[in-house]
Amino acid sequence: MSASPKSKKKEKVVAVTGTSEFLGRNLIERLESDPHYTKILALDVREPVGAARKTVFCPMDLTSPEAGQELAELLRAHKVDTLAHLAFLSHPVHDETYAHELQVIGTMHTLNAAAASRVRKLVMLGSTMTYGARPDNPNFLREEDPLRGLDDCPIVNDLVEAEQQLQRFSRKHPKIITTILRMGCLLGTKVDGLVLRLLSRTTVPTVMGYDPLMQFLHEEDAMAAWKLAVDQDFRGAFNIVGPGVLPLSTALRLGGRIGMPIPHFLWENIGGLLWIFQALEFPVSFVDYLRYLWVADGRKAREQMGFTPRYGSKQVLLDFVHGNGGQP
Repeated sequence: MSASPKSKKKEKVVAVTGTSEFLGRNLIERLESDPHYTKILALDVREPVGAARKTVFCPMDLTSPEAGQELAELLRAHKVDTLAHLAFLSHPVHDETYAHELQVIGTMHTLNAAAASRVRKLVMLGSTMTYGARPDNPNFLREEDPLRGLDDCPIVNDLVEAEQQLQRFSRKHPKIITTILRMGCLLGTKVDGLVLRLLSRTTVPTVMGYDPLMQFLHEEDAMAAWKLAVDQDFRGAFNIVGPGVLPLSTALRLGGRIGMPIPHFLWENIGGLLWIFQALEFPVSFVDYLRYLWVADGRKAREQMGFTPRYGSKQVLLDFVHGNGGQP
């Protein structure tokens, strides 16, 4: 899908869900410093740290049955122009029921509210993990490739279902501009995530016989893409990834980490127990991301959004290793 004409700069009101986490909190900070935005609604169960004069904190639990109606009333009352939906988990959690309620039911409430209040634009957080890690993936996954998720992995499949909801919403409400940013693996001093947690270990478990290519996205580039998507109008899905790739083994070597190859059959036999007893950062189904290719093509974002990352994957990794709290 091609980008619609860029919107003219004007004073706007923006609502942001998930503002207690890095992406939402930092989006608010950038909107605060932009004179074109007169008011920002911070929607979360916790008040964001550092919110300034233009931000209005509105307590909102998207897992509540009344969330859709409450959100619609807020959006109408404050005449919200753009709704940025970032209330998603940055890493796997053991409570899969809560994850589903937040990511799938919470997205349903958000979309219903957007339709009822007739916001002009909705921008939603996505992930390149939704393509799935598969042995038959192309070298670079493009936005038109299917979102296949992972077998037996509810947390990733929740993200697929949330994006499918947005696709149906877009077809039903064509006048509302809908954008989804499929973010790659974020690394930085303030973010969290599955791959980040793995690379923060001195010894990193891998899968014996596999060395997939990895790509990394700097937290500053992620925020630049979000500000761009809120400022201007782009329809459809966009991969937001850093240029370049690194084999997992190279990433570990550059980071001074030690790879611990584990045969896949052992992952299947003991991985579930390690996850249950919280000795592993991810459920065993995530092991496929350490086996197969899931590299995304960022060309569409460059050509249609004008998004050019400042940091390549190697530089992102080195900055993470030498400048953050992820040092072992």
